[in-house]
Order: sequence, then C-alpha cells, then structure tokens
Amino acid sequence: MDDVFTKEEVKILKRICENPIFKGSQPLPKNIGKVPQRLHHLKKIVCNFYNIKEEDLSGERRDSLFIQARRDYCHLAFKNTKFSTTVIGEKIKRDSSSVLHHLNKEPFNIDKIYNE
Repeated sequence: MDDVFTKEEVKILKRICENPIFKGSQPLPKNIGKVPQRLHHLKKIVCNFYNIKEEDLSGERRDSLFIQARRDYCHLAFKNTKFSTTVIGEKIKRDSSSVLHHLNKEPFNIDKIYNE
C-alpha cells in the first residue's frame, strides 16, 4: 500500500479540514505518563480509611489489611471511573488480571468508605 495520497483524496482531506466544525479546534491533550487525578484521589481515600501509606497499597506485601485495601480500591475505581482494569492496575503496580481477581471477590468495607 502506497503512502502517497491521490489527488481526489487530497481534495477530500482539504474539504474536511476547511469544515467550520474543525476550525479553531485543538488536538486532544496527551496524558501519557500522567496519573489520572480521580484514581489518585480514590487511592488517598482508601489509604486514609485503612490508615496505611500509599506505598503500602501498591507494595508487594500480602498482609490481609493491604489486600482488603487493594480490593476496595479496585472496586471503587472500577465502579466510579471509566478507566480500564489495566490503568487501575498500573496505579497499584498490578496487572489487569489482579484487578479482575479483586473485582470477582466481594469488597470488604466499601459501604463504610462511601459513608465517610
């Protein structure tokens, strides 16, 4: 497949670009490498509820308190945001299958977190 456009394709593209809908529009911002603000906020809420550090939530330790916090975070993030399980998992240094595992289990204190 050639990378060169035909004259007709160029005319069509010019007409599309001259459309008033696209005049003055800005390209979408690139959020590559940035932490979604809403997920960061949810992480703080869960850490404050469980009285743990944010590093513990995304750490490697498997104490029951940290597992409960991670599970509640996954449930809150998945239900209250439109982020994928991959993005949610990256925030706590887990893969998407770990997030799905937490979502298949019942949350621990999600009602109490909502009430705070």
